[in-house]
Amino acid sequence: MAAVFSDPGDLFYDARNTARPTRGRFRYQDECVALRCIANLVYGGVTEIIVEWSTDYIAILADEQPELVSIKHRDPGQGDWQMSQLRHVILDLHMVWRAMTEQCRCTFASNAGLTPDASDKLTNRLRDYLPAGVQPDEVARFQTVLAMPDPPLPRRTEITAVGVRDMMGALSLLDRDPRYAEDCYQVLVDRIGAAASEQPDRPEQRIARLTGSMRAVNERQRPRQADQTVRIADLRDLVLRTHDECVRRPARPAAPTIPLRAIRPRTAPLRDTDEWYGGLELQLDGYSVLIHDPVEVHRPPDRSYREQRSNGRQLVPRQRDVRVVRLDVVRPDRSADQRRQQVIREADLHTQLRNLPELIDRWGSDRQIGYVTAIPQGRSLPAAFGPPPYSATALDGLLRALPSLGRALADFHSNGLAHRALRPEALFLAGHKLSLLDAGLAAVPPVMGEGTPFYRAPEQERPARRAPAAATDVYQLAAIIYHLAVGQLPGPNPPPPSILRPELSPAIDRALMAALLPEPGDRLTLLDLIDKCTAVLRSGGALAC
Repeated sequence: MAAVFSDPGDLFYDARNTARPTRGRFRYQDECVALRCIANLVYGGVTEIIVEWSTDYIAILADEQPELVSIKHRDPGQGDWQMSQLRHVILDLHMVWRAMTEQCRCTFASNAGLTPDASDKLTNRLRDYLPAGVQPDEVARFQTVLAMPDPPLPRRTEITAVGVRDMMGALSLLDRDPRYAEDCYQVLVDRIGAAASEQPDRPEQRIARLTGSMRAVNERQRPRQADQTVRIADLRDLVLRTHDECVRRPARPAAPTIPLRAIRPRTAPLRDTDEWYGGLELQLDGYSVLIHDPVEVHRPPDRSYREQRSNGRQLVPRQRDVRVVRLDVVRPDRSADQRRQQVIREADLHTQLRNLPELIDRWGSDRQIGYVTAIPQGRSLPAAFGPPPYSATALDGLLRALPSLGRALADFHSNGLAHRALRPEALFLAGHKLSLLDAGLAAVPPVMGEGTPFYRAPEQERPARRAPAAATDVYQLAAIIYHLAVGQLPGPNPPPPSILRPELSPAIDRALMAALLPEPGDRLTLLDLIDKCTAVLRSGGALAC
């Protein structure tokens, strides 16, 4: 049971802001904090993070109210949380909340959820797990500020890949090159790790320090926490500086073109000259492609393969815009072979689905797989209209073209598939036709945290509970339209678009809010969403009010 202490202020602050020599084992917790920071680099309500130690941090929200977050990791095989296992966490959070005169929020974050029994007890029997003498009205107030793990955090083996993917999305929204996401993510995690302090040995010291730190927030005594505080604005500057330093690295010397079909046996890691970059000319079988920036590069945590994707320009025998994908196996193992089969399946989808771009070429061996597709006519939505919010003309043009996109997505759904990675950069507009750039994640089994971070559907955070499907595409499409209409991402419990942009037609509210519901089964169907969006045009247009 948690210790009782008389005055938390007695142990207000521990000046030993030094990391333990073994802090490497706490990297998971540092990366959990990093995910929270990345989500707020562009949009969001968190302004600062105070990194107390490896298992607790304090988020400072825009209204200056602190949120205490306790991170706990569940290893494989341990399953979801039972209430008996959470009791000490609940007691700690309640004690800090009470010592703060109820002026804070409390969050328990984990890579696992609650068992049904634990969820029921949290709702109906929380009083049984708090100290004796706590009155029912206090329990009710505490329950309103207590958040529990849904959706869960990524697993230890997945969190780096999720973090890099989220950083790619943030860099895109910051108008930067996402291929430098790994460098930017690494420097952000290192900055967070450097801010973490030692955890006190005794429980009463730990509670006292947490309470003292949170009081310092409310009393605006922030200089005492300077070493442990990371400001989101400073992290944004750090990420942008890191990106710009990567861009300024000495350019690679001119290299001979790379014949992709010349598959060379390799026993050593891939060389730098095998990496793509803007301006590189690839020689394929009977034609060449000039690679354009940015080049998307993905490596799994075990570095067993490297995957590169880029748009480019076919030079001979005819000129046209193309997209090139290549996967190189660095170290054959199960992970690399699984990804190799998925890339093969991606190429197959471009021949099986009528509304995907033409498959121009493909090649493969045990060590390398690649394919080339045409890029749809027209321009991507960002290239056509710039950053959101869109003008009335642009919004009406987007809504008018939705039926053609609906036909493409319906082709996925009728084959038991879903795109699951819709994003403005992958939607190409030409006249009244909106086309898909790629097959998205249709060839990949669902994994936690998949998809484009800023348009991710709730079920993609925890696919084991609710598998992503056609309703996922409905959510993502509605999230894109919402963002482009108001210039703000929807996020959880989004306000109606016309609240954020009063000149929008109320008909847009009716279409989008019914497609952004958290439960997939409650959302509009794809056909209904497109019908309601096109009805906006019949009622006078997106900005009819």
